[in-house]
Amino acid sequence: MHILALDFDGVLCDSSREVFVVAVDTFASLEPRSALLPRLTPLRDDAAAGGTKHRESDFYRNFRNLLPLGNRAEDFGVSLKAVESGSEITNQDEYDAYFREIDQSWLDLFHRHFYESRSALRARDPDRWLALHLPFPGLAEQLLQHREHTLPAVATAKDAHSVQLLLEHLGYDSVFDRELILDKETGVEKTHHLRALRERTGAEFPDMTFVDDKVNHLLRVAELGVRPVLAGWGFNTEREHDLARQLGFEVADLSTAENILFKGE
Repeated sequence: MHILALDFDGVLCDSSREVFVVAVDTFASLEPRSALLPRLTPLRDDAAAGGTKHRESDFYRNFRNLLPLGNRAEDFGVSLKAVESGSEITNQDEYDAYFREIDQSWLDLFHRHFYESRSALRARDPDRWLALHLPFPGLAEQLLQHREHTLPAVATAKDAHSVQLLLEHLGYDSVFDRELILDKETGVEKTHHLRALRERTGAEFPDMTFVDDKVNHLLRVAELGVRPVLAGWGFNTEREHDLARQLGFEVADLSTAENILFKGE
């Protein structure tokens, strides 16, 4: 049986609006005097209301272009700091150097406040929180159509409660077996999720495909012998697409996803 493991944010779910809203709220709580806030707040409000004007802003585009270079919640704060300072960051090395310049205590504080802000938003207005997340068209239907030969699984660093709520909201509630929804409790690295899937399904790594929108995650699972595929519809740019291809990884978009993801059947 072919196992198709998929990351959640940026692969199964377009959470870009939610991430932006929560990141700006967190940034505002830590940097209330930032000169960026008068320009960011209207964009945040547009995103929260389901609008599209924020996507036309250079501030938002710069923020979103930096997302593929980070891995954790504090990276959203680092990206906003970079936007605030007007720093020119074009690759991973430049981002890593900028990241190292920021005080660790601020990074830790942003990380904690980000999740507190997200939890507060979800508790205060769960319908509004859910509405900030959108499905990627056609994925749920493809996963269901191919279940006879390909068993889909979720491999995410997101918490279990959020994942369950969002899978139902996005139309995936009948797609995944409960025991194959692996959340943050499985481990920090995606390799932990793939090892857990091997134990639960009996499938060997060469019989698995892993789909993520982060090249660095794909690099780690590729070392296991898992087939890596970059979700080109996720939080990445041509910069990451080119890097993935240089590494020998396939890059799928929504028009080619079915042919690429299920060819291991």
